Amino acid sequence: MIDEFAAIEGRSQGYWKLLAGMGVLLLLGAAAFIYIEVNGHGVTGMNNTVVWGLPHVFAISLLVMASGSLNLGSMSTIFAVKHFKQFGRFSAFLSIVLLAGGLTVLTLDLGRPDRMLLIMLHMNFRSMFTWNVFLYSGFTVLCFLYLWSMFQFPQYTKAAGSAAFMWRFILTTGTGSIFGVIHAREVFHSAITAPTFVAISLTSGTALSILLLLASFRLTARELDLRLVHALRNALIFFLLLVLYLLVVEKFTKFYSPAFYAVETWILSGSFAWLYWGGVVVLGILAPLGVLFNAKWGNQVGGIAFSSGMVVLGLFCFVGFVLIAGQSYPLDMFPGYEVSSVFQDGLEGSYAPTLVELLLGLGGIGVSGLLYLLGIRFFRLLPRKAVVPQGWDVAWRP
Repeated sequence: MIDEFAAIEGRSQGYWKLLAGMGVLLLLGAAAFIYIEVNGHGVTGMNNTVVWGLPHVFAISLLVMASGSLNLGSMSTIFAVKHFKQFGRFSAFLSIVLLAGGLTVLTLDLGRPDRMLLIMLHMNFRSMFTWNVFLYSGFTVLCFLYLWSMFQFPQYTKAAGSAAFMWRFILTTGTGSIFGVIHAREVFHSAITAPTFVAISLTSGTALSILLLLASFRLTARELDLRLVHALRNALIFFLLLVLYLLVVEKFTKFYSPAFYAVETWILSGSFAWLYWGGVVVLGILAPLGVLFNAKWGNQVGGIAFSSGMVVLGLFCFVGFVLIAGQSYPLDMFPGYEVSSVFQDGLEGSYAPTLVELLLGLGGIGVSGLLYLLGIRFFRLLPRKAVVPQGWDVAWRP
């Protein structure tokens, strides 16, 4: 096992181009925030029905991937998968930079970030948003301690890694519970929503780790044993099947209840059915599984990378569907009664994202990308070469 780590040189034109690209995204996101701050949220596509738009889709997706990106570190520290120990530093740092990007967008999209101190002084502890403040900050601190222990105090790595591992599940459960506990939003409300978010985080975090490891090792001409990539592929297949199982169980459970028949029929055949079937089911689950189970494509780096890219896009579709479709379905204000007024009662909401929202969301990716590129340049996060112990091989191949 190679445990010698080194920062990349970061002198090539390709590195500076990537750095400049992430910087441009960051500047565009900052410009979009200033434009919205000056002109108000009226310049976005959000309205009285859909109050969480595209920037929230980017923010929540980055936060969900931040939790899942700790997979490699957790597998080595908690489950003693020693051949992933060499990716522990990369894993913890990636979680931190994704948290930074997601929280940046989330904060800037709240409407009045200058009043953030008032929220901290007057917290509503019956709100999941309040609890998530502590969950996000706590996870960031634990990831820093985990990373620090791997650099300086290896005797505390297991304790710090175990704490971060437990906290990540609490964190993602809290993120999913933002939606799952809202009884008034029938698309949201479900006890399975939080576990589904956990499974989605495991899937998307593993997929993003595969993409970044392949790119980082290839662009820096470092050796990466393909058996490690194949092992991550097997983990990705398992997590995808877990997500599929949870979605099937949720649909079966809700369709079994007459109370949810109308909303579930709308989900599968209504205005946003194309996003559910095309983005979540096909792009995010079935297509990647089809590629990964193929005997040819599933064993090739290109096929694994392509599947991982689809999984990451599928995450954005999943969060977008939960967020936008969940707000668009008509509110049942008084169950069992008919309500009539002049304001949109029983009407489906509409939402069309604007360019300024897209730029604000991309700004979060710029923050995470910039921090990652600077991190691998100035810190010893990646091994000089990633290999496996002699005689070890992948347990299963398609």
